[in-house]
Amino acid sequence: MSNEIFSGLRNERLYEKIVVQIRQLIQDGKLKPGDRLPGERELAQTLGCSRTSLREACRVLESEGLIISKPGGGRFIQHVDQNMMPGYRFNPIDMLEKTAIIYFLEARETLEPKIAELASQRATAENIEKLEQILLKMEDQLKYPDEKVAADSSFHLALAEATQNFVFVSMMETNLNMIRQIRKQTLNSKERYPQSLAEHRAILEAVKHHKTSEAVEATSIHLRHLRDNILKNYPEQAEN
Repeated sequence: MSNEIFSGLRNERLYEKIVVQIRQLIQDGKLKPGDRLPGERELAQTLGCSRTSLREACRVLESEGLIISKPGGGRFIQHVDQNMMPGYRFNPIDMLEKTAIIYFLEARETLEPKIAELASQRATAENIEKLEQILLKMEDQLKYPDEKVAADSSFHLALAEATQNFVFVSMMETNLNMIRQIRKQTLNSKERYPQSLAEHRAILEAVKHHKTSEAVEATSIHLRHLRDNILKNYPEQAEN
């Protein structure tokens, strides 16, 4: 496949721009079902982005069913009904019933404390190091607010990886796009992001020191604050 069909990228939120470009290439028929995308390093170089941004974009595209990753085989375009393509242009939050958002949060409140519990018992030194690096990026990204959502999502995925349970990892990967969209609604204030960062740090400290009950509690507090911010955005839900 020729790299000439891809365009270089220069603006913020590069992963979103990668998603938009690949969606358009699929819609235009320049990328067809079964086509193999160029290797990660090659494609990142062609697009003029980091491999981290490219991976973030691929997670979104995978969650939308547009591409599929095959272990050891690269990433491929999946068959997509072209009549459905315009549907990929919407923000999932705008299309969901507000009650569905609350149901999604309820599911997270059930799932993620268990992930934190197992992570506190099973996390390896490598897992802890990865979580630490993500938090360092989140701290640094206080200076660059347009990039903060990606790092926040990465923390939750890395925490799932620390359970050593691939099912939890798969479930979190599936939900990442929804989580990102909700994060954009709740991490857009100067007050909330530092608070969220502190909550993530509390989760990591508990996991790092194998304090299971504290890891579960820190995760529950984080999700409770997330719910509070959602209800602040959608006050009608507080009445239901």
